[in-house]
Amino acid sequence: MKKKLIFCVCLMLCVILCASTIPFSAFSYDCPVESTSRAVLVANLNTDTFVYEKNSSGVRYQSYLTNIMTFIVARNNVADIEEKVEIKKSVLDAIAEPDNSLDKYVGKTLTVKDLLYCIMLTNGKDASFVLADYVSKGKVDDFVALMNKKARDLGCKKTKFTSPAAVFDKTQYTTCKDLYKIIKCALDTPDYKEISGAVEYTISTKKMPDKTITTNNSLLKKKSPYYFTYTENGKYGVDKVARGNLVSVANYNNLDYVCITLGSQVSSEHNAFTEAKLFFSWVYLYLGNKQIISDSSVLKTVTATTPWGETDINLTVGEDIVRSVPDTYTADMITIKVDETLDVKLPVFEGQNMGTANLYYDGRYYETIDLISDSSVGVSMYGDITSFLGSMFDATLTPSKEQESEEQSALEETQSPTQKTDKSSKKSKDTKSSQQGE
Repeated sequence: MKKKLIFCVCLMLCVILCASTIPFSAFSYDCPVESTSRAVLVANLNTDTFVYEKNSSGVRYQSYLTNIMTFIVARNNVADIEEKVEIKKSVLDAIAEPDNSLDKYVGKTLTVKDLLYCIMLTNGKDASFVLADYVSKGKVDDFVALMNKKARDLGCKKTKFTSPAAVFDKTQYTTCKDLYKIIKCALDTPDYKEISGAVEYTISTKKMPDKTITTNNSLLKKKSPYYFTYTENGKYGVDKVARGNLVSVANYNNLDYVCITLGSQVSSEHNAFTEAKLFFSWVYLYLGNKQIISDSSVLKTVTATTPWGETDINLTVGEDIVRSVPDTYTADMITIKVDETLDVKLPVFEGQNMGTANLYYDGRYYETIDLISDSSVGVSMYGDITSFLGSMFDATLTPSKEQESEEQSALEETQSPTQKTDKSSKKSKDTKSSQQGE
């Protein structure tokens, strides 16, 4: 029984922790940017607020954005970024439509760091396969399996990898929402921010001329017409099937936003960069982070029935809810609807998820939030039994003043005349002594 209870508690905590990692369900504000991309997601990374969406759940080809997951898996499976990796001809020959960027290094070694820069700053197809081969000890399919496992672990339900690099394969796909989860993971991966935010990198090897590679993310290039000064990092890729795909992160005034555009037009200009600049300008000019619900706000009070009576449990949000909202936001624009039929079953743990409530922004559905218990009931066996017994015996163990008075009168009535006379005489003597002392 004890083992079963421990298992249930652990399972409940796992559910709560997993739920806390799920990004905020989207609400798109009115945005003046006209996007021609097939799918778009703009989100505040600090608050997990999706501020603009267009077909964000629609499945799209990944193209070279595949490299982000390749980076995550490769970097997390090497102990030292300076490890030497042999560039094998057999690996390069097995690549369909290679980019031929590593041909001159065959038989020589590059560092893991060199290869990571190659896959993030350029298309990096050859570098991706070389890294995958190195990490998986020659079994690239095993590396791809690690990529898919990581996607599942992140909760990416519409993402699949068939290769460590971009391929023209309809079975390798993702969505803007899944990419958001992947980029959040990448930003916490060692060296990702530095490498994906670099404008250029020089590969230096013995007996070989230095080779400098430059990023294809024009948002980072100062001399590019698409340069956006607050861009921190990102990844861009383009091909005939997927068109232009861009994931870019910007920071201004301590606000971090990511802009994801998939399937942008590239015929006359790079629309992915143009649209990203417009989206970033919009969020930084017109949106800001504000607290819309306090952690101390009681959204509902429910009653739990116990053997010793009824106990009220306050339901809160557990922590301050901060979202990116327009500068015109006022508190009365948020309304909350709580389920009135919440069923409370003991035991209840402090911090336990008790149900949900719907938030509405200016009358439109905004998001669903969790309701958290602010106290525990029915958890401590010793405390519960003490409360139960105390409620039963308090009345008899602690008599009221009226009871004490009645008991005193009854006692006096049972005393003999001699006992009463003795008390009166004693009282008289005490009074006389007091008078003499004066």
